[in-house]
Amino acid sequence: MTFSLFAFRRALPAGVVTTLSLLGMTLAIGQEPASQSAPPSLSIPSSPIEQAEKNGTALHVSLTELTRLALQNNLDIAISDTNEVLYQQRVLQAHGAYDPTLTVGLGVQSVKRPNTNLSNQSTGGNFNSLDYANWNFQYTQSVPTGGGIVGTYNSNRSDTNQQFALFTPQYSSSLNIQFTQPLNRNRRIDQMRGTIKLANLDTKINDSQFKQTVSTTISTIQGMYWDLVGAIRDFEIKRASVQLAQVSLENNIKEVAIGVQPSISITEARATMSSRQVDMFSSREAIVVAENNLRAVISPDRNADIWQKEIVPVDTPEFHEYQVDLTTEIDTALRARPELEQYILQIEENEVNDRLERNLKKWQVDLVASYGAAGVGGPQSINPLTGQPLIDPSLIGGIGAANRTLFTGGFTNWSTGFNIQIPLRSRTLDAQLAQVKVQKQQLDMNRRNMEQKIAVQVRNAYEDLITNKQRVETAHVALQLAKEQLDGETKRFESGISQNFLVLQRQNDYATAQGTELQALIAYKKSVINLQQATYTLLESSDFEIPKNTVRTPSQFR
Repeated sequence: MTFSLFAFRRALPAGVVTTLSLLGMTLAIGQEPASQSAPPSLSIPSSPIEQAEKNGTALHVSLTELTRLALQNNLDIAISDTNEVLYQQRVLQAHGAYDPTLTVGLGVQSVKRPNTNLSNQSTGGNFNSLDYANWNFQYTQSVPTGGGIVGTYNSNRSDTNQQFALFTPQYSSSLNIQFTQPLNRNRRIDQMRGTIKLANLDTKINDSQFKQTVSTTISTIQGMYWDLVGAIRDFEIKRASVQLAQVSLENNIKEVAIGVQPSISITEARATMSSRQVDMFSSREAIVVAENNLRAVISPDRNADIWQKEIVPVDTPEFHEYQVDLTTEIDTALRARPELEQYILQIEENEVNDRLERNLKKWQVDLVASYGAAGVGGPQSINPLTGQPLIDPSLIGGIGAANRTLFTGGFTNWSTGFNIQIPLRSRTLDAQLAQVKVQKQQLDMNRRNMEQKIAVQVRNAYEDLITNKQRVETAHVALQLAKEQLDGETKRFESGISQNFLVLQRQNDYATAQGTELQALIAYKKSVINLQQATYTLLESSDFEIPKNTVRTPSQFR
């Protein structure tokens, strides 16, 4: 019959056990192997956070502070912010179609022809000549009503040897203003106004995408923050478990020395402690990985000071219930999500394109009106037969006289009329209109599909929140029970009515329960973040207002 040392110990009276223990200690002195006479040398490592506290490289940040820091320096947000400037410049470019232009023409010309007609016969020689110099100006500008204004000022000086010319030299000037206004096609919308509308809508879409990027970035940052909190706490749990295993090993070595425990109990304790050490070192690495992930989000500059600091979270994963109503959350998401806003804006763009295509199918009826005046000046000419002047004295002079008579001479001209263009058939426009119609149908279907996806996303996030709340409550109860079991098993062992491996098992159970509760708390925190992102309330709940147009150069990301 097999009778274990532990069973034998329990069967003896307490006084006999004490006597045997003293006798065993006497016999064991100098007789136990070195590996069992003293606990192995074990240095419990400190966490990176504790080391940073000692050497002064700790950076204590709350969740709000870290989120703000990351939003200021995040490269994805910086890229999105530069898009804002890009789209604003495109709007400015579209308005440039209404910028006026001034055209200046300067030139000289000389023409010499043989005399072939009495009307242009020269005063001497067998040829007539014409020397010509001009300086002309034209102002052109489109107007937002779809029409345009063209103002032209022409002036020139001419010299000729023709005998019938009254002025030599002759100065001429003319001024003409023409206005064109569409009455049918291009009256309500044209290509320029359509381009401006589309550019403004593109800017709004970019703004919506920027808000979406910010919300996604906040969700990522806050999730990483809680990952770091969880990694630090997990290391502390596993380190405490190693310390418990070390205490058990020390106690077992003492009890083996006095003969009340078999030597195998030392082996069991050492094996348990080694296994827990492996977990502890792995959890320490997880802290470094979580910190590096956060640093990469905070600053894209690998030489920034943040890479020389240890991020120390201030917030703890305490349980605070987040009250929600599923119907309200779905309504909020469908009202606020940027993705739906972008579809609405894209549908507006489609409507602008539809208006542009339909406008081109209309008859073009343009009202065209112009008004102008002419002026002339030059030296006086005398009739060789009568000796009387041939030129009105008001016209005597140079270019100044020509410009004066331009407004006072009464030499005016005007015109008004209509230009009509009738499109008989345009298969190109018909095909483009059909394409715009199909695109609108696709946008409507995609929008409804996105609404369905958003509703499902909110429902799943809500269920995840409820499930993780139940996990936290259950894990907390399990932790309390595991603590009670460990305390009870330890007392039983100290009283001699339990075994060493049972105590070690209870320690493992307690450490596992601590880790389970921690994971449940972190998961609940992330569930709240996911639900707020799904309803697009994360920015508001985080109390952030991100200013636009804060584009930063890479050297500013510190």
